[in-house]
Amino acid sequence: MNITEKQAECLKVMESLSVVDFTTIDKNGFPSTRAMLNLRNKAECPSLTALYEVEQNPLTVYLTTNTSSEKIGEIQQNGKASLYFCNSQAFHGVLLQGTVEIITDNDFRQKVWQKGWEIYYPEGDSDYSVLRFVPNKLKVYSNFSIVTETI
Repeated sequence: MNITEKQAECLKVMESLSVVDFTTIDKNGFPSTRAMLNLRNKAECPSLTALYEVEQNPLTVYLTTNTSSEKIGEIQQNGKASLYFCNSQAFHGVLLQGTVEIITDNDFRQKVWQKGWEIYYPEGDSDYSVLRFVPNKLKVYSNFSIVTETI
C-alpha cells in the first residue's frame, strides 16, 4: 500500500486517539456530530489492525453503533460523512471527508466485535452495526497550517 507523507502523519494521529468525532447529515440536511470509539487506535483495538491492512484506502475507518440509533437512518438517507481526529494538546487535527456504508456481513461483524462491548450493545447482535468509512479528502491541521489532499 502506497501512502503519502501526509497520510502517514494522519495515521499516526488516528492510531493514537481513543475517540473520533463522526458527522453525518440529518434528515433536515444539517450536520450531526457525535464522539465515537476510535477503532483505529492500535493500543485499544489491536485485534483490528489486520482489517485495516487489507484496505485499498489506507485511511479507511471502521466504527460501530447501535442499529437503533439515528445514525443508521441518516447514513441510509445520505452516505456522506466526516471524521475528525484531534490531539488538542499538540494542536494537531485530521479531518477526513468521504462516504460511509453499513456492513451487513455477519462474519465481518463478528471479526470487529470486541470483548466488553456488551455494555454498549445490551440487546446483543440485533442492535449492533458496523460502519465502514472511506475518505476521499483529508485536511491536516498542524504547526498553524492546513494541508488538503485528495485521496
